[in-house]
Amino acid sequence: MGVAISRFLEKPYLSICLLFLITVVSITSYVYSIFKPKDSSISEYYLSENAEYFVGDIPKDDTGKIDFQKMHKVHWLSSSGWINDDEFKRITDSEYIWLRSKAFSEVENEDLHFLLEHAGLNIEIFNENGDTIFKYGEFSDPKYLPNIFQSKFSWVKIPNDGSKFYYLRLFHKKGILFSITIIENLIGKQTALYREIALKNVTAIFFHSFFLMIGIICAFVYFIEYKKQYNILLDFSSFSLCFGILGLTSNEFIRYLFTNTQTLYILSIIASNFVFIPMLSGVRRLFGSGSFRVLDILIYGDVVICSLTTILVFSLPFSDISHSLLISTRSFFILFNLLNIIGPIFITYESWKKGNKEAFGHFIGFSITLVLVILEIIMAIKYNDTTPTGIVFWGVLFGVISQGFALERMLFTERQKALLYKEDLLKAEKTLKESQLKTLQTKMNPHYLFNSLNTIHALHKIKPELIGDAIMSLANNYRFISDRTDRDWIPFEEEWSFLEDYLHLQKLRFYDTIQIDFKKSGDFSNVVLPPLLLQPIIENSFKHGFRGSSEGQLQLFIHAKMIKDSVFSFVVYDNGTGIPEDLISDKQKLMSRSLGNIKERLKNLYSEFQFDITRNYPEGTRTEIEIILTSKVLPTT
Repeated sequence: MGVAISRFLEKPYLSICLLFLITVVSITSYVYSIFKPKDSSISEYYLSENAEYFVGDIPKDDTGKIDFQKMHKVHWLSSSGWINDDEFKRITDSEYIWLRSKAFSEVENEDLHFLLEHAGLNIEIFNENGDTIFKYGEFSDPKYLPNIFQSKFSWVKIPNDGSKFYYLRLFHKKGILFSITIIENLIGKQTALYREIALKNVTAIFFHSFFLMIGIICAFVYFIEYKKQYNILLDFSSFSLCFGILGLTSNEFIRYLFTNTQTLYILSIIASNFVFIPMLSGVRRLFGSGSFRVLDILIYGDVVICSLTTILVFSLPFSDISHSLLISTRSFFILFNLLNIIGPIFITYESWKKGNKEAFGHFIGFSITLVLVILEIIMAIKYNDTTPTGIVFWGVLFGVISQGFALERMLFTERQKALLYKEDLLKAEKTLKESQLKTLQTKMNPHYLFNSLNTIHALHKIKPELIGDAIMSLANNYRFISDRTDRDWIPFEEEWSFLEDYLHLQKLRFYDTIQIDFKKSGDFSNVVLPPLLLQPIIENSFKHGFRGSSEGQLQLFIHAKMIKDSVFSFVVYDNGTGIPEDLISDKQKLMSRSLGNIKERLKNLYSEFQFDITRNYPEGTRTEIEIILTSKVLPTT
């Protein structure tokens, strides 16, 4: 029985099923979110993110109301951007904080709501007339305030009263942190809003659930195969579990559905604080500790600092000192997260320089992570986001991926890896052939995108350093064909940029066996062309000219030229197999191929043009287009 279980787990059946499930759900959700009809009842609205604040309470007048008209003369401070430590402490040391936010001005429906998440405070929202439009909790006794661990969710109805501002009165325990935000920053009908929030979060939920399940399965395999001491597998399991738990417990929709938000918050704190430790441990097992024992220092430092941070966070509801320490060490934790990424970059680079080829992929992955972390820090400073969760997300994601690749190489035999390698190569070749751009009347469909992604996936075993450029080229191609081919005319430079990305993907297919001379001369600033006019000509060389060619070094020459101010010339020739004799003598048969459609297209667009397909000497095919741009045929009305 144990042998049968072990043999079953040696095959990637469980991972394949999980990957298939998460892929199908994610793609379906993403495609639906793009193409679904837009709900006109839902709009974006930001309540507290860009609000102004006032420290202290605003006294009421003799009638028991607050004159908000007079409050326009009060100096309100901006809450956007990075708030320094002294000002942050002044905010937390005051029991009362007022926020002033611009009101939602497009209230046509009387049934508009937003979902408010708040923790550690009581709230009352007023309009400019001093009327209460929402209230949570009492403002008399701080003993009955919810703590920071207990997120509360409230549906707030938007009044149609013509107010220009909403005023939020916040009451919290002195010296205690608090939070308040609108879920997804959306406003609309309650049922539609609930559906939209769920839809926006379903992909993230499945994504992190996938990593959670991977972590559980890896832990299961480790303990079954305990005698084999797959220690890096246990690191990867802990890493994936932390990442999955962190994503799920931080998800707004999960918190809304889960009644015990305090448990979610505790799990989130533990996962976010300790997620870097198994990542660093896995890198250490693969590439060593490095010069100056960098990883050893980082791991022990993580254990000490993260343990103290966890204790500090858990003491928030009971100690004012904890809040002061967390506020004053915000900058330190940002630097701390950066060091946890810079360390693996240094180790993998050093290992790569010493001859370990596998280290290069990890070096690229962690370098990308560093860029993403820096971007996240910039966004955190800009929007005054003091939580480290977003930074941790970017940091751990590439760690999961890189260690996952390392595990794949460790757990499968050399024979199995060779078979997978051969299978991936065949899939890559098939994908490159099937995913060539459909031209003329058709647009790129999702099938092209999915197959191209499979091709890029195969590159990590062939030439991993090309993956970044390949992804950018694919994204640019997909964006062009999705956004530009429904236009009648586009600037020449946009078509040229599309050809550059298309040729880059083709170079990946042929590797070093092809030489491409791709150039232009002249002023094209005022030239417009119909989209996808030029690409089929180049595609013809790859599709027909180079198929079955015995030439050792393939050559492709592409030249766009402006003759005077109104004559556009485009020449493509190759050293491929050339045009067969039966096609040379039969022009009708020659034009029945894809290039014949281009001639018909030119005939409908221009009254003066030339389109020739001839043999290239000594071998290959030559295609030339010359267009008098001023002869454009005007559409009939």
